[in-house]
Amino acid sequence: MVSRAGEIRERHRGEITVHAGLSRYLRTAARIGLPAPVCFAWDTGPDPAVLPKEPDTGHPQILRVHIAPAGRPSGGCHVEVRPFAPEERSGLTGRELQVLTLVACGLTNPDIATRLTVSRRTAATHVERLLHKLGVTSRAAATAIALDRDLFTLPVRGELAGLPSLGPLRLEAAVRDNPGSPSTPDAPRRRVTRPRPLLIGAVYPSAGDWLGDGLKMEQGTRLAVDEINERGGVAGRRIEHIPLRVNIQDGRAIQYAIERLVGEDVDAITTGYTLQRSRDSLSAQFLPAASAGSPLLHHSTSASAADLIAEETDTFSNVFQVCGRESVYGTGFVRMLTTLRDSGAWRPASNRLQVFDTDDTDMTTFTPSAMEAAERAGWRPAVEHINSFAPDWTTVISQIRDLDPAAVMIAHFATAQMAAFVREFRRDPSDALLYALYSPSVPQFLDQADGRAEGMLWATVSGLYGDNFGHQFERRFLRRFGSTPGLSSAGIRYDMIHLLAAAWSQCDSPHDTEEVNRVLRRIVHRGVNGSYHFGSPDQTNLVYPDQTTDPSIAQAHLVYQVQDGHHHIIAPTPYSTAPFRPVA
Repeated sequence: MVSRAGEIRERHRGEITVHAGLSRYLRTAARIGLPAPVCFAWDTGPDPAVLPKEPDTGHPQILRVHIAPAGRPSGGCHVEVRPFAPEERSGLTGRELQVLTLVACGLTNPDIATRLTVSRRTAATHVERLLHKLGVTSRAAATAIALDRDLFTLPVRGELAGLPSLGPLRLEAAVRDNPGSPSTPDAPRRRVTRPRPLLIGAVYPSAGDWLGDGLKMEQGTRLAVDEINERGGVAGRRIEHIPLRVNIQDGRAIQYAIERLVGEDVDAITTGYTLQRSRDSLSAQFLPAASAGSPLLHHSTSASAADLIAEETDTFSNVFQVCGRESVYGTGFVRMLTTLRDSGAWRPASNRLQVFDTDDTDMTTFTPSAMEAAERAGWRPAVEHINSFAPDWTTVISQIRDLDPAAVMIAHFATAQMAAFVREFRRDPSDALLYALYSPSVPQFLDQADGRAEGMLWATVSGLYGDNFGHQFERRFLRRFGSTPGLSSAGIRYDMIHLLAAAWSQCDSPHDTEEVNRVLRRIVHRGVNGSYHFGSPDQTNLVYPDQTTDPSIAQAHLVYQVQDGHHHIIAPTPYSTAPFRPVA
């Protein structure tokens, strides 16, 4: 019950009054004396135009508000507020409900775009998606459903002049006429003093062996956002970060996360690696962002993703892979061993090599090209395949003992499991030179390997350089978070944000997604993990020296060696920080 004087008497104290904006609407309804009941939706989540720096990552609760006259001489009104279940609102998000309200008011897509300060393409995408969810093909049918199901959403963005005088809009007008009411989202004062922030939605690993790496990714993003905002943002616009954490073994979970970020009307999306990388799965994951048009940057080292972009450019013109393909790892392994052998830095006991590649055909690292390169260099490689998630290390070590190779490459990317292999292998070591991929980049690896990683080599196609760029980044990261960034994921996420900021700064409007994507395809950016350029048809970063001899437009395929309990870059020139050290 809300009295005419504005007193709210709740059955369960606090359930309404915690929503300060809603309370004002209820008090206004009681004061003016509604002639008939009014029902509308109220989104308790923050307005996407003014999201807080670290919003709650849970689903914002949308409320269904019903206000009816009290029928008493003293006036006032009865109010019922309850959760608005997704099935009752046809699964529409808060943003889609807002768009539906404007559609029902008779506004065109350009008008909606202006009110919501989004691009026309984004507005059209919202309209298309809500029509699909409602199961209708016309705006008139959507309007009828909005009226029938009480899907009008308050507050309404923009001016009320020219809009129909419907029940919820009459209440909106009364609130705005009340001198004590809060300013609306589009009030000129706020539009002048605080331009709409640039929203970056980010997807991170939520659990398992990838949780620690996901934390470094998020910290790298936060550091970049903070630094850019401290310098005044992008053309006076702050950057806001919306993090979502998902199970990266579930492609549908990643797809739903991207859909949710699109629903929040973000200006760009960043994601890491996905462990479901078939062409169909990747297409499904990318499609929500492709429909919206906002740039999506990912670092999944995926040949499948690169091929998908190259072959379906019209659909996925906004998807960029900010690292190379995992298929270059095998040729890099052969090149590194050949260089060490031919320079005399390493004297292999035989010409036998053993490769344990993943059994996932979409993540092949030792390709036919690598096999040919090995044979041309005089090596005799043997290739076995191991489970991507639960390898049998006992069998792997037994096979190594049987072949007695000069070197062994292990293509397994989970840090804890790779450390478990190293511990087991070192209990009865052979003369084989160990060579791993990516997983030792995570800071926990050396501790998990329990001192057994000494002398091993490992490679990454996106690693933190050991130059002034890299060292300064490490120091800033340590001051900000009290821990080291690791040697890959934090740096590449940091670089992603600066890439987007560089592109936005060169556009007349950072909300013009087509222009932003064109600039991303054109610019060259030097980050802490190397240089980035997406000018190739697959919009995938190049790898030096495997795909180009020009390191100014590529990331170096870095090879590290663990020496005295620390990681040192031993190749390629000019990025090495220490020479190779023969294993005792």
